[in-house]
Amino acid sequence: MKGNITYIKKHNGYGFIVGNDKIDYFFHYSQLINCKIDSLYEGDLVEFENIKKGDKFQAISIYKTYKKIDELNRTNSMKKQKTTAGINPMFKGDHFSVEERKIISVLSKTFYITNGGSTLHLGKTSDYRYCLVKPTDFFGEQFNLTREITIVFSDYDSFEPRTLDAISEIYKRNEQKFRIDKICSIIVSKDCSVVEKIHDILKHDVEMQVIIPFTFSELSISDQTDLITHRFRTHFYDRDLFAFESPLKKDIYFFGRREYIHELINRHNSAENSGVFGLRRSGKTSILQAIERALNITDSLCIFLDCQDLYHYSWNKSLFVIIKKIYSLIDKELENTIELYTEENANRLFNEDLQLISKRASNDILLLFDEIEQITPELSLNENWKTGHDFVKFWQTIRSNFHKMGNKFTFIIAGTNPSAIETVSFNGHPNPLYNQLKSDSYIAPFDVENTKEMVNKLGGYMGLSFNDIVCASLTQDFGGHPYLIRHFCSAVNKYVLDNRMSKPVEIKNAIYNKVMPTFVQNSADNYCQFILTVLIDYYPEENKFLEELALENLSAEDILNQNPLLISHLVGYGIIENNKNVLDFRIEILKNYLSRKFSYKKLCLSTDEKWAEISERRNRIEPKLRIIVKNQLKANYGGAAKQKVLESMRQILKDKYSHLTYTDLFNTDKCEIYFSQLGKMIEKNWGQCFKNLFSKSRQVIMSYFTIINNLRSDCHASEITDNEMDSFRGAMSSLEKEVDNYFL
Repeated sequence: MKGNITYIKKHNGYGFIVGNDKIDYFFHYSQLINCKIDSLYEGDLVEFENIKKGDKFQAISIYKTYKKIDELNRTNSMKKQKTTAGINPMFKGDHFSVEERKIISVLSKTFYITNGGSTLHLGKTSDYRYCLVKPTDFFGEQFNLTREITIVFSDYDSFEPRTLDAISEIYKRNEQKFRIDKICSIIVSKDCSVVEKIHDILKHDVEMQVIIPFTFSELSISDQTDLITHRFRTHFYDRDLFAFESPLKKDIYFFGRREYIHELINRHNSAENSGVFGLRRSGKTSILQAIERALNITDSLCIFLDCQDLYHYSWNKSLFVIIKKIYSLIDKELENTIELYTEENANRLFNEDLQLISKRASNDILLLFDEIEQITPELSLNENWKTGHDFVKFWQTIRSNFHKMGNKFTFIIAGTNPSAIETVSFNGHPNPLYNQLKSDSYIAPFDVENTKEMVNKLGGYMGLSFNDIVCASLTQDFGGHPYLIRHFCSAVNKYVLDNRMSKPVEIKNAIYNKVMPTFVQNSADNYCQFILTVLIDYYPEENKFLEELALENLSAEDILNQNPLLISHLVGYGIIENNKNVLDFRIEILKNYLSRKFSYKKLCLSTDEKWAEISERRNRIEPKLRIIVKNQLKANYGGAAKQKVLESMRQILKDKYSHLTYTDLFNTDKCEIYFSQLGKMIEKNWGQCFKNLFSKSRQVIMSYFTIINNLRSDCHASEITDNEMDSFRGAMSSLEKEVDNYFL
């Protein structure tokens, strides 16, 4: 049979074909024979075989039909036609009220009205009418809008959030027939407060599409193009679509990783299990949820399981929780109870329930386990899982049922720590997951094309475009980590707004280089620290190695002698790359962060570098010591504190500064009290003021001052030995810790 592609969702790997028989056929990318899904577009001609599963029609064995040159030329010329404001001569609007038809006439001065839609009946009392409009070329350029926009009329005096359900229903009814934009919709309401109410809704749902609200009265005037344009600018340009913190639960803001998701689905279809591991905020949960969304429109039963919930249960009760979730999807009543899932019966009952589900629903089953470290031995907070007992029993059951059910049952596990699949045994018991999954289970970072797609799609809606050079820099500097890239782009958007630049704006190197230092100073360190917590928490050796690599303290021999598993973790996480045993950072901003944070651990310094560090650290700690001494003397001696300070000085200085106030004595512009003098005051007043302040004894604290004071540029300007530098670093680090504890 022949037909045309009418709708395609490339990142989910499916679409719809309308056949010559006018029936809509669902297709999955795995059925494409002579092309890939990325080369398919809506309107393309295809040939296919059709089958019927239940009440659903599906296309299989799909061949793309390549058009002749004259057909391609005609198609290209059609694509180049400009879209101007107006109304389709075939538009049917009899179901609209007189007032709504008047508003549609006003909107036709700004958009091209393409389709009259219909009346939606939601519940017993809620009716909504809608139409579809095509953005003009101006709106397409300004707001990156190329598809048709839904306009919903809410003919009620009070706007209710259920109106948004009408938008979802329109998508369901029309996604096979119209190219509807899912980022943007327009709502026209009789409620004069609709703008404020929409604003409140968007504040609590950051993934909500862009809703442009208008009142009936606003659109009752002849031509409101200026108002409409301004309202679009406000709702698109003022909203930061880059600043997502939580995993993405909707497709509209999900980018990249298409091929990876398709690969994981293919592995499921081939009865293979998979692992998905990566750094924090690398998109693991978003990937699992994208798989869930993709498979839920097919015949597969896809169950998302958060191990943060499972670890509260024993291994046998956890199996029941899984079965209960599956039953809720097939709308069947579960006969067994959680009490029946004892340690003795759980394996058998789990298998029986799976077999029963398979017979009743005729579906294959995919289990998605997120946050796997929550039930991983030595990592879990629950003692049963932590010791390995529950983990081994649980996965023995899962694995045995995987083998029993053939291609009807698979699983994907995801997390930050892959020790669940790397460890040979737990507490003397073989690990059921060891060597059971694909060895390369890490999420690949974004490449330049992924970055370009994400930042220009989201940025386009916000009035920002990023040129190719900037996209390459984003990928390089942030190692293809989407979370870091998005948050830097959020900083770019803030810079554009703060400087009142007129949008749309093309982001080139000048703006990129202007924003980067501010981003590093204000935000980057926090993001880097958060992302690296996986190494700090689970892999201290890898974390230490990374510090040494950033400081360039490692020789080629040091690198060759490292544990291969250590290197594979860092390469897998996308932090470093290994080019013929030459290692370097993939994420440049992480390298800069670590080299700054641990700069005082760098080895093989020149004499100038040693003196620079000594001077920098003394200058940093002196103001803090000055505050501590000033506060402690005042707290313990009150009005006599000034005399205590003067008594610590030589007579010539005492005479010089006796007229100063107590506060001015600690002002470096007015009085010479420096590092050594502060040390003397601490020593002289130790018992009264400082004994209970520091954790070390007076002798130890004063030894720090002595070692540090011996290395002053005015008394020791010659070479500094490595041993002297090590002594200085040890004393200064210890004193810095004592001082910093005071300010906690």
